[in-house]
Amino acid sequence: MDSLQETKRVSLSELCPDMILAKDAVSKSGVVILTKNTRLDKANYKKLEKTDDISKVEVWTYSIDKRNKPFSGTEEKDNNTSSAKPRINPILRKPEFKRFHDTYDKKLNEYKNCVKALKNGKNTNQEELYGIVEGIVDTANCASDLIHYISYLDKMDDRTYSHSINVAVLSHICATWLHLDKKDIEKASVAGLLHDIGKTSLDLSENEILNGETLSGEKLSKFKKHPEMGYNILISQDLAEDIKQTVLSHHEKIDGSGYPKGLTDKNLTEISKIVAVCNAYDNLVSIKRLCPFDIITDFEAMNIGRLDTKTLFQFTKNITYTYVSSYVQLSNNKTAQIMFINQNFLSRPIVVTLDGTVIDLAYDRTTKIVSMA
Repeated sequence: MDSLQETKRVSLSELCPDMILAKDAVSKSGVVILTKNTRLDKANYKKLEKTDDISKVEVWTYSIDKRNKPFSGTEEKDNNTSSAKPRINPILRKPEFKRFHDTYDKKLNEYKNCVKALKNGKNTNQEELYGIVEGIVDTANCASDLIHYISYLDKMDDRTYSHSINVAVLSHICATWLHLDKKDIEKASVAGLLHDIGKTSLDLSENEILNGETLSGEKLSKFKKHPEMGYNILISQDLAEDIKQTVLSHHEKIDGSGYPKGLTDKNLTEISKIVAVCNAYDNLVSIKRLCPFDIITDFEAMNIGRLDTKTLFQFTKNITYTYVSSYVQLSNNKTAQIMFINQNFLSRPIVVTLDGTVIDLAYDRTTKIVSMA
């Protein structure tokens, strides 16, 4: 066996910084806590440590550096030093976030150029389009970072384009969580990237496009034509048929209440179901700028019976788990760190405030998360 492909099963007490997971770390309930190829840091280690039913994980042997001390051996020291005080909104200070932001801006411009070329009838291959998504995905160590980075992006002028980039990245992550093969992950990513290409040809203002579902009369009719307009732009392109059909069907619902054709569950592909879920989620995060925990409160309830159940549940659970160790603002004006996700109350985790008070939001109904810190 190639030495770069060798793996080792390691207990949590043996895990060290910079080890890289060779397999997804999955709880007994099927929730992916960390994805394959995540490089371990203290925040990721804490996620594993707080999951009671994970005792060992698989790591790539090439990532084991015996000079590094195990996380478990440094915990006591860290808890007793002033340097261990929580930092507010640490994501924005990370050099990794700047690298992500710079790459995101570059790939956004590449995508705009691709859309212009496609609308002019020029051929753009699938690999080139996937490269836009892959370039962004590769800037982060794990899915958690990507999801947080997207939620912390500044409000952008080209929101139709940035929304498409976000949906592409989220579709890549969701397809990975659902254990799709590499080719289907690529198709889900490209379908997410292109799902709203029809909107770039609409005779509507950007504000009307972003709030399309609230329009009425002739403007709503115009807006609802964007899936077919997108499909027609791509019909002669050398793209997988799954991708073209997803562009056409990303507003369809499994109960037949969607548009443009009123398709039902059996007529929708797995790729289109993934993009539909990711599109609905990013509309709330990036377009409406809602707090992720406000979204989680209603996201499943609003979409049960309308979006694919398996995809919806897996996506919502895994999204919630990515926020373990994140800092949030509470309705009592205190800042707290998320310590544990309540599986039966995903939007109401256990948190600890900066003064050390532990609050189980599943039982303390007078307090809620109002924003990320």
